[in-house]
Amino acid sequence: MKIIEYLRGNPDLAVAGVFAVITSLAVPFEPRAMAMSVNYALLLLLFCLMAIVQGLRESGVFSSFYQRVFHGAVSSRSLSRFFIFSCFFGSMLITNDVSLIIFVPLAITTLTEARCMGLFIPVVTWQTIAANMGSMLTPIGNPQNLFIYEHYTLSIVTFLSYTAPTVVVSGIVIYAATCSLPDKMVTLANENAEAHHISHGRVAMLTLLFVVCLLDVLRVIPPWLMALIVLPVIAVKSPHLFRAVDYKLLMLFVFLFIGVGNLTRVPEVSAFATRLLTGHEFIVSLILCQFISNVPATVMLAPYTDAAHELLLGVNIGGLGTIIASMASIISFKAYIKTRHSRTKKYLLVFTAANIGLLALLLVLYFVLDWK
Repeated sequence: MKIIEYLRGNPDLAVAGVFAVITSLAVPFEPRAMAMSVNYALLLLLFCLMAIVQGLRESGVFSSFYQRVFHGAVSSRSLSRFFIFSCFFGSMLITNDVSLIIFVPLAITTLTEARCMGLFIPVVTWQTIAANMGSMLTPIGNPQNLFIYEHYTLSIVTFLSYTAPTVVVSGIVIYAATCSLPDKMVTLANENAEAHHISHGRVAMLTLLFVVCLLDVLRVIPPWLMALIVLPVIAVKSPHLFRAVDYKLLMLFVFLFIGVGNLTRVPEVSAFATRLLTGHEFIVSLILCQFISNVPATVMLAPYTDAAHELLLGVNIGGLGTIIASMASIISFKAYIKTRHSRTKKYLLVFTAANIGLLALLLVLYFVLDWK
């Protein structure tokens, strides 16, 4: 019963599981082929990164930084920009999900303290957009990037050349959008004593482990060596971090790997998918994201195309639009609706309008100006 209830609460995982089962019934049962379709190196890297970033989050280093920068009289617009661009730049290293988990509640708490509750909707909306677009820059910014980076064996220079132009334009647009936010002086409490209770040794250890993961991403060291260094240290120093790993995301990847692996063994499906995608990778992936979100869309489409550039742009720009286009958007939405006097319809209206506005601009750049 608990499993059924869990799947009801996580429909994306349930659908992926059904997808894996149905496709397994459509092809000859070959355990070895199914096992080989799973990208274990990617899952291992994701596992280690999630544990490390959770440790950094628990350390309080992010909130401590905020407390040292802002206290006393500050501008409401400057405060809003801080939280928005914390998501933009933070997502490049700690992923869009984690940056929203950290900075959206912090923004809501701070804006409440400053009596700027009217800023909740625009700030959380632009935090979400900032996290989704900022995370586009790096391979570790979000799961679909890491998958594409590994699947196509891209170099870091090539990857950045694909993503940087869109990220820069998005950052400029987001900054311009913040110019419409109210600019009034507000008063915040003095620096919290909590900022002084950070274990610098623990932060240093986690930072070093994060660097080890980056060496794996840059292919300086193999995945097995990365795991051999990271996992024992966490097991000894902070074993509770293993419980904080997003196992749902890992299982989602496993189900999708199996399902897509099964489909690639069906010649008719492979031929149809290849014909559908050829020359249309960008728009097909962007549209698919609006209905099933960008991570599943990426795993489903990648085996049928060699156009890494177009797919990478499609699934990242495709994170704009509907609130399910990027599942990270659900994190900030849930944080907002928990606030007192939340206005769900207004939030969805503002969120959708802002997303479509930036999406339309990027589509004009892509199709009309042929700027990629």
